[in-house]
Amino acid sequence: MNVRLFALIVCLNVAQLPIAMRPLLIALVAAQQAGGFSTAGLAGGAAATGMALSAPWWSRGLLRFGDRRVLISSGTLFLATELALAISHSPLPTIGAAALSGLCTPPISSSVRSMLPRLTSSGDPARAYAANAIALETVYIGSPLWVSGWMTLAGPAAALVASALAGVVALAAGIVLAPVLPHRIHRAGPSLLAMPAVRTLGATYLAYWICMGAMWVLVPAFAVHAGASQQSGLLVALWSAGSLAGGLILAARGTHGPQRNRYLWLLGMLAATSLPLAMPTTIAAMAVAITLFGVALAPWLATNDHLASQVAGRRSGTLFGWLTTAGQIGSATGATLAGPLADRYGGGPAFLLVTVALGTGLVIALHRKETLPRDSGA
Repeated sequence: MNVRLFALIVCLNVAQLPIAMRPLLIALVAAQQAGGFSTAGLAGGAAATGMALSAPWWSRGLLRFGDRRVLISSGTLFLATELALAISHSPLPTIGAAALSGLCTPPISSSVRSMLPRLTSSGDPARAYAANAIALETVYIGSPLWVSGWMTLAGPAAALVASALAGVVALAAGIVLAPVLPHRIHRAGPSLLAMPAVRTLGATYLAYWICMGAMWVLVPAFAVHAGASQQSGLLVALWSAGSLAGGLILAARGTHGPQRNRYLWLLGMLAATSLPLAMPTTIAAMAVAITLFGVALAPWLATNDHLASQVAGRRSGTLFGWLTTAGQIGSATGATLAGPLADRYGGGPAFLLVTVALGTGLVIALHRKETLPRDSGA
């Protein structure tokens, strides 16, 4: 992988900082400036809904108009909505700005993932996808520290503005680094959703994001139940650190054997390593369990992205947009289901929801494995 491609991956993942931290930033801003956590919940839901609705539309534009044009236009609108959100001081403007922020979210993830196969000189983008997953996990490790620092210095609105500006600067750098790739208007052809492999990947991805939505509720709840609410950030960082380690191993070793088999094996590993999450009663024990749970995360995401790009070909940007929509729906579902369990148990049996979600995804993938490409050259 050449230096320019690596720099492009880094810039476009750093550009996702304000998107990755948006739920936290919205909660902080709304709680302080717009009436408390009830408004925060509504605003967070509005942002997620907006992103779920617009992601396929923005991603479809990547092929039609080119990555640069779409990223410039959506990035400009996104910055404007984030600044509007930062100055909102009552419930309705805050919820409205959050909804617009979701609708204007740049399709950065879809763009970089769809570009990788076309920018990899070896013809095998597996290492590039691993590097992309590593970069994203690094953002998730560092972003909470960035937000905490700005919160301490100047408050939540300043943290939101600083995150938005940092994201736009990184996006601008990524746009400069991105080559001008040919883009033509193609006949639509068969619907992506009519393809058996797409339905398999979509259903499994939805189940995976139900797990993720549940985890974002259950981890803080466990920390509160354990009497150390301030340690929830540490647990999330360790989770990402485990994922980062797994991604580094994949990038160092490269890929061997059929992509389909690796996809299934890593998904099974995620389901298996989620079981110990129900056991800990202390922060130290959970630290070990959640780090272990993270190890297969980045490798599975990298393999999922690789398979999606194989299946969709030049329409992979559109497919990644639909996967983003599925992810937003799954995350909201997982969070909704986990809420009552978190209130009742705080941890323990509540984490079995994560195992059930991943187990369901594994069953779907195993049952429909013949729909997936057999190897990296399929």
